[in-house]
Amino acid sequence: MLPYFKKYLFAAYALSVLIPVASLAAFSVVMGGNVVKTLPGLFSSLMLFVACLYAMPRIMGQMADRKADALVSLYNDACDPPAFLEQAEKPAGAVKTPYTEAGSWFLSFYALALADEDRAEEAARIGESMRLSAVQAQDPKVRAALLVNMEPVVLRLLGAQAALGAVEEAERLLAGAQDAESAQRRNFLAWERGVLEARLAGDDGALAEKLAHVRPQAAYPLRMRVLAAADEAAVHRRRGDVAQERECLRFVAEHGNRLPAVAAAQERLAELDA
Repeated sequence: MLPYFKKYLFAAYALSVLIPVASLAAFSVVMGGNVVKTLPGLFSSLMLFVACLYAMPRIMGQMADRKADALVSLYNDACDPPAFLEQAEKPAGAVKTPYTEAGSWFLSFYALALADEDRAEEAARIGESMRLSAVQAQDPKVRAALLVNMEPVVLRLLGAQAALGAVEEAERLLAGAQDAESAQRRNFLAWERGVLEARLAGDDGALAEKLAHVRPQAAYPLRMRVLAAADEAAVHRRRGDVAQERECLRFVAEHGNRLPAVAAAQERLAELDA
């Protein structure tokens, strides 16, 4: 849970007390006496309190997670960096160093959105704090998670070579881990390493193949698909494939909303159609 949404947890504990008290007060009025003074009433009171104490923090925690997901969706699915930055400013500001997994996950999107809006210095400060948090993490799995969250920011600000270093370090930390979450992260890292190595090697054939896989995948965040299409368009331009380039550019222009890639795509489409 993000620190900003801890208020949901405080509300959960308050409700855990208020619900049993209110219920018992109402029941006592109906029964015409203080039901807590009876053994069944006391037992029922304790059971209701325990049930609320167990359930309410989980319910409110889920609400907090849904709120964070909704904020990130403004960026990942609505492709609207300004709206995301406006609504995410306070939650992002409440995340303090060293970052937790949840904090670094949220701030990775915030830093990318800052870079989209030409606020690279602010994004770089977050990126540096993410790096320091990863260095300080004692648990290899936690450090790997922080590196995974940091990698897109590193790629955006420092380039493919630095991002590849983060990927390789995370892969080393996760080597041999058998849990499902680590396996999922290894799959992401393997994919990302393939893309980065193709970029660094100048292998446009391999890069185009990998990027083309992303655009039609409806399960992926729309922002990821749009950016992959923009990168794929650049590859097709270098290879002289105008038809494929135009197809990718149209996808960017139609779906990218307020992402910076849209303006560049529209400008290039105008050149192709002139």
